[in-house]
Amino acid sequence: MLLSYLYDNFIEEAEFARDCGLSPEALDAMGRARVMPSASYVYKTAGQSDSFVSEYTEEATYRFHLKGHKQWMTALARFGICSEDRARRYFFHRYDGAKEMFLTGQPGAALVGAAPDVAQQFDAAYAEQTWENFLAGVYGVCTTDGQPETVFLKQAGVLFIEALCAQGPAHLTGDRLALLGTCVDFLDQVEAAFAPHEVAQTSRQRCITDIRAQYFHAV
Repeated sequence: MLLSYLYDNFIEEAEFARDCGLSPEALDAMGRARVMPSASYVYKTAGQSDSFVSEYTEEATYRFHLKGHKQWMTALARFGICSEDRARRYFFHRYDGAKEMFLTGQPGAALVGAAPDVAQQFDAAYAEQTWENFLAGVYGVCTTDGQPETVFLKQAGVLFIEALCAQGPAHLTGDRLALLGTCVDFLDQVEAAFAPHEVAQTSRQRCITDIRAQYFHAV
């Protein structure tokens, strides 16, 4: 099941590099230059083949990159971005744009009204951790496409859901409950399905599946 999930949602590193018009060495150099996310999953395997001719054993390591990260690679090439400083500025140009649009529109403005402390969490330290996680391939694991806009929406969804639920069920009625449902729905659109062995430990379980079961009687 794990390999099926990986091949459905990710691309093994050699193929990923080839799709991007790069050698594996060039892709590795971009990772070391801190402009390109690392592989999100590293799969190590040992296999054995038996036939009437001989037995054969092999150990191998496969690195899987999120399919959506090809979009990031395309953007780097389009804008000639080859340094971490420029890559970081480009990332936050898009990320901050998504944040501004969300927090001043709907349902973002309503969520800010219901949980005003959440917006304050998006400070400089949070931005630094976001960038480090992006480079480490973390958002390849937990978002649908790994793009800066999706990263923000995933973060906002989790933080607002946690804030809305912090005071318990007695405080979740009427408009506040409806707002929670809206937040869960948009988080569901941007958060990854996760690998089968991961689901129970993830924010998808905590903030989507469990919330729907508790407050909306959905399974």
